[in-house]
Amino acid sequence: MDIRHIRYFLEITRQGSISKAAKVLQMTQPPLSASLKNLEDELGVRLLDRTARGITPTRAGRLLLEKGARLVDETEHLTQELMRQGQGLSGSLHLAVILPFAWAYLPRVLGRFREASPGTDISLTDVNPGNVIEQIRNGNLDVAIVATGSASRLQTMYQDDTRVELISKLGISPVLPTRFKDAPKTIPLQDLMGETWLLPMPSLRLPGMTEMLVDFWLAQGLPLPSIKPVTSLQTTLPLVAADLGISIMPPEIQQIARTTIVTRKIDPPIPPMEIAAVWSTAREPSEVATKFIEVLVGPRAART
Repeated sequence: MDIRHIRYFLEITRQGSISKAAKVLQMTQPPLSASLKNLEDELGVRLLDRTARGITPTRAGRLLLEKGARLVDETEHLTQELMRQGQGLSGSLHLAVILPFAWAYLPRVLGRFREASPGTDISLTDVNPGNVIEQIRNGNLDVAIVATGSASRLQTMYQDDTRVELISKLGISPVLPTRFKDAPKTIPLQDLMGETWLLPMPSLRLPGMTEMLVDFWLAQGLPLPSIKPVTSLQTTLPLVAADLGISIMPPEIQQIARTTIVTRKIDPPIPPMEIAAVWSTAREPSEVATKFIEVLVGPRAART
């Protein structure tokens, strides 16, 4: 059955006559009559009785009226959904975020994306930094947002099948236990080098905060401090609050844990982390992923 013929049949029954239905459908009466006859011939059953009072559906016509209305509604819904998917307005997005406390940057991005693609189902994953590139390569993730010391260095490492685009920079500050609450607003870096630094485990696959700090310390001519690896920066707050070490995070963390930790500036300041979007160039990104990349870095980068 042609869904168009079913639509015509439904309109004829609604209007009670072929001539009225033709006016509503903005077509002439002969092709509408022909469409109804073709539908009845195809099904081998009469759908409408023509009486002096007008047109009324037969028993088969009443069944088509009930089932056909649902079929037309479902078809229209499917058509709209497919069109929205093609425009990147709905579907699913598998996103990973490797950030020092993702809420320092991610909420603004997701807010803009929700306006551009309100029907998208977003899956947010916190994966091990060492595995994020592999997850991008094998298609488990559409896009990753990572914090690194150098986006250009990361692009050089994975230039064969991965795109890395710098999208922002994120300032970071020392996070200290409350015994520093009376310390000056700016502390000399040298004064913190005797502390134990709680930092993520270094990763050869994704150079991040720890690698950046080591380069920074060496550039200042300082010996490396004691470093205690942690699984993620999110796990360090209780350790810092317990005076088991210090760390670095976006200064916004002070607003979340203002009674248990202290943030200060240091001299010389730590360079900001570079926030980069990462996606595969080995396959065509989905329409939804393309829309998200456009929100992050602009239309041109999403299609090159």
